[in-house]
Amino acid sequence: MIFWTLGLIENNADVNASACALFLLVKLGAMGHLLPMRSGYQYKFGGSGLEKPSDCFGGSLLRGNPKTKRPLASKLPIHLALRSHKSVLRLPKTFAHVDAITIATARRHGVRIYKAANVGNHIHLLIKLRNIESWAAFIRELTGRIAQEVLGRLPSGDSGDPSEKRAFWRFRPFTRIVRGWQKAFRSAKQYIELNRLEAEGFISRKETKTLKDLRLIWADG
Repeated sequence: MIFWTLGLIENNADVNASACALFLLVKLGAMGHLLPMRSGYQYKFGGSGLEKPSDCFGGSLLRGNPKTKRPLASKLPIHLALRSHKSVLRLPKTFAHVDAITIATARRHGVRIYKAANVGNHIHLLIKLRNIESWAAFIRELTGRIAQEVLGRLPSGDSGDPSEKRAFWRFRPFTRIVRGWQKAFRSAKQYIELNRLEAEGFISRKETKTLKDLRLIWADG
């Protein structure tokens, strides 16, 4: 079943969607989350709320220039992850500023934040866009202002060349449409909250196990 499914992925011209689907199939298949295929190359994963392999985009899944458009939604929540080269987002001299920039930028572009976690070398956000057109301006301002603020507070050379904004971020922003406001939304919120607790050092052994399981579902590229 899995090898037949992977054959369909290889025949799919959408390289980014194929990589996303393969990444999730390998991880979720081993956990028993994979359900039978519905039609074509659309999949449904039990418990995760993900129905289409093209729902995720960016992060380590994206190599070179994308050949497809980033999937976005204005009526569903989106899991957004921003990953920097080094763990500099949660330092005493940067943490509060990163948080303030995130809140202010989201408010300016009408983006609602349901849950957030700054874990040092990356940021998790569970958001809802006012409209799809607002995405480009929002993400451009958010990544640009965070990079500028953090680099300006670090000694030269601590996080790449300050003259190149790309040197600060390791990958392009990772996004995944969360398919539903019930189970999938609660699962995404729990995943981000447990990331926050882990970063703060207040996570229990039981919560650590839950976080490990959720990472197999909500892996952020």
